[in-house]
Amino acid sequence: MKTAEGDLLAATQQNGLYHLEGRTKRPIGGWERTWSLTEASAGDLLYAATTDGVKRVARRNGQWTASPISGLDAEIRSVASREDGTLWASTFDDRVIRASLSPDRRSITDTISYGIEAGLPEGYKGVHLIDSTLTIASSKGLYQIENPAVRPERRTFTRQDALLPNIEGESPMVKSFYYKNGRLWVVLGNRVFVGEVQGQGVADWDGIAPLHFPKSEAISVFVDDVGTLWLGDQLRLFRYAARAGADVPDPAPPGFAPLIRRLIAPKENRLLYGGTPHREDPGSPLPVRYGEDLRVRVASPQYGTTTPPEYRYRLLGRDDEWSDWSSAPTRRFNDFWEGTYRLQVQARNERGQLSRITSFPLEIIPPWYRSIWAYLVYGLGFLGLAYGARRFYIVKEEKRQAHRRVQKLERERVVAERLKKANDRLREANRLKEDFLATTSHELRTPLTNILGSLEVLRGMMEGKETEFLDMIEENGKRLKRTLNALLDLSMLRSGEEDVELTPTPLDECVERVASDLRADAEEKGLSFRVDLSGAPMWADLDEQYLEQILRNLIENAIKYTDEGVVAVSTGTAEGRVYAEVEDTGIGIDEAFLPDLFEEFKQESRGRSRTYEGNGLGLAISARLADQMDGAIRVETEKHKGSRFRVEFPRSSEPAEAGAEG
Repeated sequence: MKTAEGDLLAATQQNGLYHLEGRTKRPIGGWERTWSLTEASAGDLLYAATTDGVKRVARRNGQWTASPISGLDAEIRSVASREDGTLWASTFDDRVIRASLSPDRRSITDTISYGIEAGLPEGYKGVHLIDSTLTIASSKGLYQIENPAVRPERRTFTRQDALLPNIEGESPMVKSFYYKNGRLWVVLGNRVFVGEVQGQGVADWDGIAPLHFPKSEAISVFVDDVGTLWLGDQLRLFRYAARAGADVPDPAPPGFAPLIRRLIAPKENRLLYGGTPHREDPGSPLPVRYGEDLRVRVASPQYGTTTPPEYRYRLLGRDDEWSDWSSAPTRRFNDFWEGTYRLQVQARNERGQLSRITSFPLEIIPPWYRSIWAYLVYGLGFLGLAYGARRFYIVKEEKRQAHRRVQKLERERVVAERLKKANDRLREANRLKEDFLATTSHELRTPLTNILGSLEVLRGMMEGKETEFLDMIEENGKRLKRTLNALLDLSMLRSGEEDVELTPTPLDECVERVASDLRADAEEKGLSFRVDLSGAPMWADLDEQYLEQILRNLIENAIKYTDEGVVAVSTGTAEGRVYAEVEDTGIGIDEAFLPDLFEEFKQESRGRSRTYEGNGLGLAISARLADQMDGAIRVETEKHKGSRFRVEFPRSSEPAEAGAEG
């Protein structure tokens, strides 16, 4: 799409070009496909690269019309226009054409074609302008005219390394670039860079961290008038608002992948699988009876292609070699032996791009006479015959000794089997407990959130003493929600699903923010609340969200277990580490309980003797989070006099951006 004179024009691969206005679309041209649009020097004139040459798109009397530019009949992929009347175009046969336009811009007077003999690389090449300088883009780099002073037919092109960032030890593929208002955006491999164009090169390259993820080969980049970057790769569209920070969703796997639509047993025409796409690595194989053949049907939906994709197959477990490429989306497999197999499919589009490999596990169930139970019966029969022969030929004394040994071995075997079964049951019970913990926490949190939201509505409908009951419900509901959140955090930490993203973080700023949020709670209890920061910023590689959770747990515990006196929060450095310290004059901790202090669901007061509410998870979660960030929590305490908790992390250097601002 492109805006011109306040109108929005859309280039499509069906029926050419459209003028979009509100909910209506008006066709401008009736050709088959429009590959790209570019502006001319005048705002009401554009050039369209189409399947049958270059079209001149002009606005006259409020209407857009299109007319062919005679003299260039090849299928054009991209086009660029210079103010001197020169038109540059790239074709589908990997050539770049220089065309001289007539004064009225309606025809071409002469053309010159360039290819690998002029220094250009093989493969598709796009034409662009950077500060009115022609730039040829390919996967191998950006190329410009090396000798512009010579006659056009003798000009050659050279790769401009100054237009690309220098990545040490790498030579990634150039997938796309975009130039606007003196800034150049380049997609190199899996990364996106932006820099300032200065003369013949680019300075101050900056990598856009949120856009560092695997990308497909077909990438489109666009930067709008407010500086928002749009990144498209055929299957996804990403938006990056540079001024407001990253606004990019978690990336999906790049490129395209074939989908296994159906698996059929052709002898009985019985459907084994079909209806929904299969996961990359499903949890369990698809069971198939022994002796059945299999027919698989696949698909690889894409847009922007004119010919169907090709497929190749292989069946791991029987043959590790790929089949030949074929456009047929079906394949038949037969002569299976029992066992586990993995059916793999890969697609290739018309541009020769390979898809990700889609895998589908299969398990061929053996016949009954080759099942594990049959082999067990065979083995037991053989052992019975051997045992009878032995009993027949040995003497009575040896028979009694052998019998005693068999009994002893049988007892040991029974004990071992019982121990194994007991261990299996314990592991299964622990897994079920973790699943129940996570599922219950998720399922209870949603209705509890709705209940708390409904209380706000009821509060506006009631007056007087009736609101006391609402306060009671809200207080207990929030307490229950905190418990559920703690259970969910614990479950995610146990399962390893909690992702930690370490970035340089100023510890003192985070401490000050959390302490400010909790100051009112301490003052409400009549406590003196002090915050003593070190002064100079102290940096550590941390996950700021988890650091705030640790500090909040420590300060809330200090306030909860202190009835009178002081709660003090401070920061500092010691032996190359930075720390935050929370000290209180509360009830303290019994020395005998210290080994269990960071254990889950452990509290010093239990049962009916409990004085303070809580679930025993705050310190356990804090200790796990600190450990994941290479930190530790230390405690000094004395019963009835107070406690001092210190969380410390390795110190890191101050980020360059922060140093420059300072």
